[in-house]
Amino acid sequence: MTAPVSPAGAKATPVAAAFLVTALGAVTGCRTEQTLVTPDPHLNRMVEQEKVLPYGEEPLLPHDMSLQKPPAGTARTDTALGDPLVQSGAASGHEADRIPLRVDRAMVLEGRRSFDTYCAPCHGVLGDGDSVVAEKMVHRKPPSLHEPRIVAEPPGRVFRTIRAGYGLMPSYARSLSPSQAWGVVAYVRALQIARSVPVAQLPPEMRAELAREAP
Repeated sequence: MTAPVSPAGAKATPVAAAFLVTALGAVTGCRTEQTLVTPDPHLNRMVEQEKVLPYGEEPLLPHDMSLQKPPAGTARTDTALGDPLVQSGAASGHEADRIPLRVDRAMVLEGRRSFDTYCAPCHGVLGDGDSVVAEKMVHRKPPSLHEPRIVAEPPGRVFRTIRAGYGLMPSYARSLSPSQAWGVVAYVRALQIARSVPVAQLPPEMRAELAREAP
């Protein structure tokens, strides 16, 4: 068998000949139509999936509507309207004048954790409106929770603000359960009391500690 001849007329080495054979095989083995094959539809199911959209038509449901009335006797899970803890603080025309739960140390500590997570970024750790986020809000800053008008609000009003939002503040109904929201109310009240309580009304051990820290 004669070795392949290069364009210049020289005989190719065995290594070069093997490389040329391999390259020719790769070129002849390529098929243009393989690059245009439709992807497996199963790989695309996350992009194009069968689903019913809100306000859409669905012939399999009553009235050909995708949105249906909740079954009788059920409550909406997004706002828990049937929860008495919600009704006591967020019902229309009524704002609770007291927290409808037993307020103890565990509840206040849980409220502090929730407050530090969801409220402190804007209202500040002490609730005084001093935070990095507040500094960046030029048009309307988060108010201090120690303002007299906020201190005078009943607990139900604070609860309703947490659940429904107010102004630029979003609703936290999906992030905090009713009992957790009441925990935040309890902690806000603790912050307000801590800011305004007279020293004479503090327990003796706290008064002694303040006396030791006084300049």
